[in-house]
Amino acid sequence: MNEVYAFADHRIFSGAGGGALLFGAEQASLFAIERATREVIDRWHTETAIDLQRAQQPDREVLEALRDAQVLVPAARPRRRVPAAIDPARIPLGTLVLEAAQACNLRCTYCYAGGGSYGGVARMMSPELARRAARFLVEASGDRDRVTLVLFGGEPLLNLPAIEAAVLEAEAAARARGKNLTVSLTTNGTRFTPAALAFLSAHPISVSVSIDGPPDLHDANRRYPGANGAGTYADIVAGLDALRAHLPRPPAARVTLTPDQWERVPEVFDHLRGLGFLEVGIAPVSPMSSALLPTCAQEQTLLAGFAQLAQRFVHEAEAGRLLPFSNLLDLLARLHQGQAKEAPCGAGLGYLALDAEGRFYLCHRLAGVDRFFVGDLGRGIDHERIRASLAAQAAPRRDDCSACWARSLCAGGCHHDNYLRENELGLAPGGACDFIRSWLEIGIRVYAALRRAPDPRVLAFLARRADG
Repeated sequence: MNEVYAFADHRIFSGAGGGALLFGAEQASLFAIERATREVIDRWHTETAIDLQRAQQPDREVLEALRDAQVLVPAARPRRRVPAAIDPARIPLGTLVLEAAQACNLRCTYCYAGGGSYGGVARMMSPELARRAARFLVEASGDRDRVTLVLFGGEPLLNLPAIEAAVLEAEAAARARGKNLTVSLTTNGTRFTPAALAFLSAHPISVSVSIDGPPDLHDANRRYPGANGAGTYADIVAGLDALRAHLPRPPAARVTLTPDQWERVPEVFDHLRGLGFLEVGIAPVSPMSSALLPTCAQEQTLLAGFAQLAQRFVHEAEAGRLLPFSNLLDLLARLHQGQAKEAPCGAGLGYLALDAEGRFYLCHRLAGVDRFFVGDLGRGIDHERIRASLAAQAAPRRDDCSACWARSLCAGGCHHDNYLRENELGLAPGGACDFIRSWLEIGIRVYAALRRAPDPRVLAFLARRADG
């Protein structure tokens, strides 16, 4: 008896000239198809038992190619499968975020960290705890050949002694165990003291600076404390000049914009590119309150800005150049890798955050939230709490995610934003799904354009980025 087939879950995006893009939902596979192939799919896609031997030429040739690409699968196989839960105990620690200073010298309007203290009193990580944490990262990394230490806050440069202790210990421990060490630091850019600059210049540390664009926009968001606190733009730009003189490569820019600022996305990107940043990543603000929830019109405005930058990316790539738009580079690297996501991110799965008192949390954004506490430096990582936390996060959207064409690229979305929307604001799951799907479609179309006229330099960069 011949084996019969059915179409696996997929989505088709129309293209110019009758062509289209075929995206396989299970495998995160992407194919450019011609009009004739799409016509075959349209004729057969509702069939639940396709016998290839009974199909007429040339349909059979197309159907066999779709089978080989796993777009057609055995009919007995479920079209939509809920992925098995990942066992966090089987994934060695690879990235540790140190909340070196749970304090901040700014009071940004949209801060998710409660002014940097994450809901508690301001506090600093001790140098000894920082050293223990750095050793723990390397020792808990198992057979990984690379580990990443992230210096975070609050404002981490308020606590230079802990940063120095952590980096020196991580470097020594990595050398002793033959590991490759990556260190990154995220800062508000106002604390580049001579001592901080000297340390950054003496160690291979990637620096990201939080800056939100031109002076009026940035200063509306990122201000010093007090009812009449001054904006910080001028101080950050002055600090950047000093930083560039000490680093072998420019810092990256981390942008956060509120919904009323989303119409200025291309302007923000161009402004920061003009300041010489290595890359620019633009994030919509986390919905810390209902006032920060966007309207549908605002989401469309943000997508239009991202789409404009995406089109510019294609034009630059055609000339062998990279537009340094981090959001798109990260998405394109995942598409180039062609690997389905089994989890929204690494939170709890080789990635953890450690607060200033030595407590582990699922990720840096969720520090201080009891339900995401998953152990401490003294007793180690509590994998059972990680399992329970991830399961609780996935449960409200499991059915919707299993039926979504974008599940292999998204896998459920940001835990922090989901928590805010569903637990803090009481909204139904899936509030950001339409936006995420639209952004993923933009990325898919850009990647398809890159493949139509591939430049080996651009594709090689994406491959390196995908490899980490």
